[in-house]
Amino acid sequence: MMKRIFHRVIAAGCIFGAAFLSASVVRAEARHDGVLEKVVFLGRHGVRSPTKPIDDLRGMTGFHWPEWPVKPGEMTPHGERALSAMVTAVRGRYVEQGLLSAGACGDVAQGVVVWADAADRRTQRTGEIWADRIAPSCGVVAHWANDAQNSIFNDRSVSSLSSAEHMAVLHDFITVSSRPMPAGVIEGVAYLQGWVAPGGCTLGHKSGACFRVPVMLDWKGGKPRLKGGVATAGTLAEDLLLMQAEGFPAEDFGLNGQDVERGLQRVVSVHEYESSLLRRTAAYARARNGRMADAIRAFLSDHVVPDIPNVTPQTRIVVLAGHDTNQDAMMALFGVSWTFSDQPDSTAPDTVMAFERWRRSNGRKEMVIRVYHQSVDQLRNAQEPDVNHGITVLRRPL
Repeated sequence: MMKRIFHRVIAAGCIFGAAFLSASVVRAEARHDGVLEKVVFLGRHGVRSPTKPIDDLRGMTGFHWPEWPVKPGEMTPHGERALSAMVTAVRGRYVEQGLLSAGACGDVAQGVVVWADAADRRTQRTGEIWADRIAPSCGVVAHWANDAQNSIFNDRSVSSLSSAEHMAVLHDFITVSSRPMPAGVIEGVAYLQGWVAPGGCTLGHKSGACFRVPVMLDWKGGKPRLKGGVATAGTLAEDLLLMQAEGFPAEDFGLNGQDVERGLQRVVSVHEYESSLLRRTAAYARARNGRMADAIRAFLSDHVVPDIPNVTPQTRIVVLAGHDTNQDAMMALFGVSWTFSDQPDSTAPDTVMAFERWRRSNGRKEMVIRVYHQSVDQLRNAQEPDVNHGITVLRRPL
């Protein structure tokens, strides 16, 4: 019986001109009394299509999901434009902070390392856009591992957990999923059910997607994953948000004149809740992305960074081009969280976490974590956000 529980648990429930960068070209940020010395950017890829084929989504829900201009899971041309706008805006802020300059390139290519997740073309392309826009025409090149399973973005050890780690993941899931589901999430599940899979909870109905089914922690190939209920609902809610960010017309949402943006505000809470059940729990985050957190801390502390090639003592900026799942893990491992008033998804496409190292006037080193994002409208219109209003979520001595 314990073996069965061990393997399956049911529970309720981020274009300027040329750039120059070096250690000496940093200046004080007067407001914060210090000098910005280094930064790691962890950016999510741009707008992508649903990872499941459209025919599969239609068959699962009965909803007429529209066709996308790219294959499943690929970043769209619009997504690339929106991401370029985000990186341009981020670059502008760090020109203002003195870590980058709008002058000649100099040795900037030695000062910036861009490392992308090799597992998907959308993250590789995200790395290329960062390399092109963070220091235009300065020779920065994006790199990724030859092996698609790169330990920084998705550690193999997550499929070979020790018994203690396995039980810790299980414990965290049970703890979170056994709490009462927030009222907003319950409302979002019901609204989404009526939106994309009406009748899905009726026996014999053509849609088999019933979001009231208890969510499960299932172990496939030794890796934990969520199945059923709000896990399915959360994924579909994100697909709807991606449609809005891509610019699909209102009629494709099938709301018969109802406000699409308001509908999205109601259902994306389900996606946020889904993330909290596994990806934002400490044990799973540590197993899957502990190496990423260690690499960020090592770089900011001037230690060797073995898991990211080409990082040298001259490196001042590291860009990690990854996924929302990586940002979820960093939330858990650094103990931070955030929300946006103009974007219901806290890890929406192009969202950037910036891990900064500041040296204060008293010599003390401090890590500051900031988050930059685009609103739904800015994503939809491929516009630059005002990153000067980025959210500061952590200040901590190094």
